Amino acid sequence: MHAKPTSTQIRARVALAAAVASIALWIGSAFVPAVLWAAVVGIAVEPLRLRLLRLLPHRHALVAGLITLAVVAVVVVPLVIAITRAVTEVDGIAGWINGARAHGVPVAAWVANLPVGSAQLSAWWTSHLSTPAGAAEQFARLDMGTVIQRSKSVGHNIVERAVVFAFTVLTLFFIIRDHDAIGAQFARAIDRAFGAAGLRIGRQITLSVRGTVDGVVLLGMAQGVFMATIYAFAQVPHPILLGLLSGVGAMVPFGLIAVMLIALVLLVVKGAVVAAIVVGLVGGTMSFVVDHTAKPALIGGATKLPFVWVLIGIIGGVETIGLLGLFVGPAVMAVLILIWREWVADDAAPIPTLSDAGPRKPS
Repeated sequence: MHAKPTSTQIRARVALAAAVASIALWIGSAFVPAVLWAAVVGIAVEPLRLRLLRLLPHRHALVAGLITLAVVAVVVVPLVIAITRAVTEVDGIAGWINGARAHGVPVAAWVANLPVGSAQLSAWWTSHLSTPAGAAEQFARLDMGTVIQRSKSVGHNIVERAVVFAFTVLTLFFIIRDHDAIGAQFARAIDRAFGAAGLRIGRQITLSVRGTVDGVVLLGMAQGVFMATIYAFAQVPHPILLGLLSGVGAMVPFGLIAVMLIALVLLVVKGAVVAAIVVGLVGGTMSFVVDHTAKPALIGGATKLPFVWVLIGIIGGVETIGLLGLFVGPAVMAVLILIWREWVADDAAPIPTLSDAGPRKPS
């Protein structure tokens, strides 16, 4: 029979556990984002996992493999399309620059259609770009050494992100396969450490992450499809690529507007000013409505998180820790609001206000 640990032993165990956990986080710090991403996706696809398990009972590994492959396809296929298009565009731009250096660049037809500054821009263009000498001088200002250096940096970042993505996929498979066991262990640990309040906080985090995925990822994909359709009708160059970029941009605050501005510039360059106005009005209205109605409803609805806290969580999270902050930020805000509401809950005697305070009569 083991003796009950003393308070000194308990404190020593806690200190040892904290030290080991800190060292483990330090060693694996490079993979913490991958684990967090896998946890976010695992929480988001939990309803799908349960549906598949009803169709394939006791086939946890198969269900995990199917969901993981689906997630990989959703991420990789658009990425491959975007990279392919980008490589094609880079080749076209390089050929255009070589032609401009050899023959100059005639003043574009859309310059004459500008409502303001047409004459000034036309004069500058004629002096600096129309002749081969002027065009060669302007394009010679491009620092090719800097471009090459940045290209190497981009290549290094791509390799690093690919490694992290591969580890995320691997972690996601095991999280989905062993979801029940992992969830039970976390619930037991939280209950032992924090009691019922900790379990409520865990549930709030889960609801917030799932609501954020619905409000950010799914709505972003829908906005991307909608904008690709609008771009195609307006005859914007490369509507599919811009639609993909719009879908990704819609997940980030003001990202969709930035992509849409590129499309508007392309339309103005073509001389389609009316089409640019229509795309700007339709896209801007859709973005405003989604960002101020549908997105806050999906993110804050499940957790009853006010819109202003949803906005702070999203923008502050992205600014602080990048794209992962889209999901971590609202979850942190949801937990903060839950703690505050429980702290000020009216479950005891009425709390006196400042107006009730006054000089006490001597007893």
